[in-house]
Amino acid sequence: MPDHPSPPTVTHRRMVTEDMIDHLGHMNVRYYGECARAGSAAALERAGLDADGLHLLDVYTRHHREQLVGASLAVRSSVVDVDPDRAGLRLHHELVNTDDGSVAATFVHRFRAGDDAGSDTPNGAVDPDAVDAALGPATGVPEHGRPRSIAIDTALTPPPLAVVRDRGLARRLERTVTREECEADGSVRWDAMPMLTWGGEPVDGREMEHLHQGPNGERMGWATMETRITLHRRARLGDRIQAFGAAVDLRDKTTTHVQWAYHLDDAEPLVSFQDVNLAFDIGARRAMSIPDRLRRREERTLHPDLGGAG
Repeated sequence: MPDHPSPPTVTHRRMVTEDMIDHLGHMNVRYYGECARAGSAAALERAGLDADGLHLLDVYTRHHREQLVGASLAVRSSVVDVDPDRAGLRLHHELVNTDDGSVAATFVHRFRAGDDAGSDTPNGAVDPDAVDAALGPATGVPEHGRPRSIAIDTALTPPPLAVVRDRGLARRLERTVTREECEADGSVRWDAMPMLTWGGEPVDGREMEHLHQGPNGERMGWATMETRITLHRRARLGDRIQAFGAAVDLRDKTTTHVQWAYHLDDAEPLVSFQDVNLAFDIGARRAMSIPDRLRRREERTLHPDLGGAG
């Protein structure tokens, strides 16, 4: 790592508009992700890398500060590292409010040649010298972008399908991957990957509540603090899949969940999704203790041994 790293490259700009605001009164997490993906696309193009040949396999997001209507945002991008076999790389992005200079969110994107994490990959897909010239030397993940709760330097190891079935952890009914989720070649689009765990009918017929009432009349919602999504294998049109999930950590103000989608024909995992959510008092715009009713609900699906990093 250089003694004096180059400043990050601005790769994307955007303003927060009314249609980007969610039920908590701030920019929805979806748009943080869109900004980061636009930053990655621009960074790969600057480095002369083939975006069609490199696949986004792992995305870590840390939310630092909420963004409101009218905020002017910029994505600043840098290189974390290039894989030793030159078949992939990781990028770091920080989403910055250019009005006050504060960091809204940070991201680590891992790209790899090949369709999924286990594919054979060609040496030389990434030229470190070209990346260095376009984006500056690799600097690792800056301290303010390091995770608070979710590991990013270890692989995710989903439990076997039989384990989550035996524990009754199904979140969604069995379903088939649809044309709307796929590229022209039949593979699932990256932006549709989260829907492998979120999409489909809930097993109990009820969607998760977004808003709750606290013990003192507070309007409470869950604010996402950190997420990591990892692609284990690319799903395709017509695949039979099912999503499962569990709480793996529960604290005074936060809860951590992991969700997994599996291919039902061979029982192999397709995607893992981790998230850390904060009980958020919407009126006071601050964290609050998780109400007892919601804590009891979380405890019913608490399985700390299924955290999955290792």
